[in-house]
Amino acid sequence: MEKNFKTMVTIFIGYFLLSLFSNTLSPFITTIKSTYNVSSNIIAFIPSVVYCASLIMNIIGAKLMPWLGIKNGMCLGIVFEILASLIIVFSKSFHVILIGYFIAGLAIGMACLYLSTMLSLLPQKYQKFSFANACFGLGGILILPVDRLILKMGIKFNYTYIIHIILISLYIVLVLKIDGRTFYKSNSECKTSFSILKNPLILLLCIAVFFYVGAEISTTNWTGTFLEKYYGISKVEVPSILLSFWILFTIGRSLGDKFLDKIGQLRFLSISPLIAILGIFILLFGKSKIQALTGFSIIGISISLMYPALQGYIVQHVDKKNIPSASAVTIIFNNLGATFLTYMIGFAGGIKITYVFIIQILFYMYITLVSIYYMISKPKKV
Repeated sequence: MEKNFKTMVTIFIGYFLLSLFSNTLSPFITTIKSTYNVSSNIIAFIPSVVYCASLIMNIIGAKLMPWLGIKNGMCLGIVFEILASLIIVFSKSFHVILIGYFIAGLAIGMACLYLSTMLSLLPQKYQKFSFANACFGLGGILILPVDRLILKMGIKFNYTYIIHIILISLYIVLVLKIDGRTFYKSNSECKTSFSILKNPLILLLCIAVFFYVGAEISTTNWTGTFLEKYYGISKVEVPSILLSFWILFTIGRSLGDKFLDKIGQLRFLSISPLIAILGIFILLFGKSKIQALTGFSIIGISISLMYPALQGYIVQHVDKKNIPSASAVTIIFNNLGATFLTYMIGFAGGIKITYVFIIQILFYMYITLVSIYYMISKPKKV
């Protein structure tokens, strides 16, 4: 099997396993609350801890990249995952499990940064960003029934992390088999600098990533509540609707690379946000359940390839020496959007839920305008 292809497959497996690991928390939030007898305000702190730790490690990991190298940095991220899992498995108090999830956030930040950079440094025909994100989405879909089965069988929630320890320990064997020279001949060639943000192309597209992530997460966080309140859809139906959204979203990403190669990333990014806005209008002004589901489906299909398109365009329009820097700032802006924008949008949604979707329209308009600008100006590589 060709070396670059084997590396690409290993990266895809890494995205899948990282998703299984990172998405294990959400279904267990209420279980953790009752197990450790903590308040709703305290339990709500855990996701914030994970997000903040991930963002911190994105920044630190980028700075450490020239010293660690790509392959060793990925291995360190895996070690953090195993350490976090062990702490969670053996935790007896809420404070200990909080430390476990903080280290889990560090692991997610490190692994996500290095997986993205590894994929970005492969030859362009192997840079399947859309499929990599589909693998991440698939992990998020499959871990839900596993978590439900654990709870249904009365098994302690933290024992789920034994599965992660086994899978991640096996995965590190695959990572160790990667030839580090696939990326750079020596670690000294791998340089990262946040000064790349001084380039308007990188900065404006990273802001687009920031807005996109806020829009995507707020869609999944608030659509269920919106459908219940404005369309009378029951709480029992909402999880199935959201699962259908993620399945549709993941299918779109699994088929997206050839589509983006054919029509071009910027052309897609200049049109898809407008289609998403159309879906929002249908959702906001529809009168029936069918219209609501149609609007939601349009949003899901149209935004599924936005992040891979942005990610791909950024790293494919810089010189190889700048790829680690471009990959790092893309991931950092991704986490900034997840950490801060979702809370700001959540605050607006608490005032009036329709504000969530109105804010998204502004975000999508920004992505469209920036994409049209660069499609016309055709900038050179950074």
